[in-house]
Amino acid sequence: MLPKQTVDKMNKENKIHKVWPIHIGEFYNPDHEEIKSDLIAYFKEYIKNKPGGRKASENYNLFESEYNLHSQSNPTFNKLLKEFIVKGFLTMAKEVNKHLLEVNDKDISVSIVHSWFIQYEKGGFVLPHTHISRNCSWSCVYYLQLGKDATKNNGATYFQKTTPSRLNTDYGSIYDKSDYTKFTPMEGKMLIWPSHISHGSLPYEGTDNKIIISANARMPLMENGKPIIS
Repeated sequence: MLPKQTVDKMNKENKIHKVWPIHIGEFYNPDHEEIKSDLIAYFKEYIKNKPGGRKASENYNLFESEYNLHSQSNPTFNKLLKEFIVKGFLTMAKEVNKHLLEVNDKDISVSIVHSWFIQYEKGGFVLPHTHISRNCSWSCVYYLQLGKDATKNNGATYFQKTTPSRLNTDYGSIYDKSDYTKFTPMEGKMLIWPSHISHGSLPYEGTDNKIIISANARMPLMENGKPIIS
C-alpha cells in the first residue's frame, strides 16, 4: 500500500483531459456511376408526384423529401443503402468503439431510422442544425449530383464546434472560419458524423442542381440476436 502522502500527491496533480473527440468519416462509392442516373430519375419522379416536399425552418431554396425512402422499395436506393451506406456506418462504429468493444460485424446491428434526399436549387442551403432529437446516433450525407464548380466554398457541408447555438442565424458567426470545419463536396463521396453535431451546407451556386442523400442510423450492440445496448 502506498503511503497516504504519496496518494494525496497523486490525486492532487494538475491534469488536462482530452475527452469526446469528434469523428467524421469520409467514404467513396466505387459504384457511383452505375446508380447515379437511376436515382436521379427516381427523385425526379418523386418530386413530380409530391411537388410540395417536406418543409423545415433550416432549409432555403431546395426540395426535401419525406424521411422514409428506405421503406419505398426502390431497388437502386436499397442497393446503395445496404452495400455502401450501412457498411460505412459499421466502419465508423467499429473504429470509434475499438478501444471499448471487441465485436465483429455480426455483433452490431445497423438500423436505418430515416433516409431522404434533398435537391438544391441555385443558391440553396441548409442552416446549422442537429439530428439529436431523431432517435439516432449517426448521420450521413451522400453526394449524388454536383456541378464541376462545387468547392469547399460552393455547396460544401460544414460542421460546427459543439458550443454554438443550432438556432443561430447570424451569418457572420455561422461562416466564421474559426467556428467550423468544412469538406469539399464530390460526387460519390459520403460523410458520416455523430448525430448531435451541428452541421449545415454552404450556399450552392452551381450549373447543375446539387442532389444529396442523407440517412440517420442507430447501431445497437447484439448478443444472440438480441440488442444488449440499444
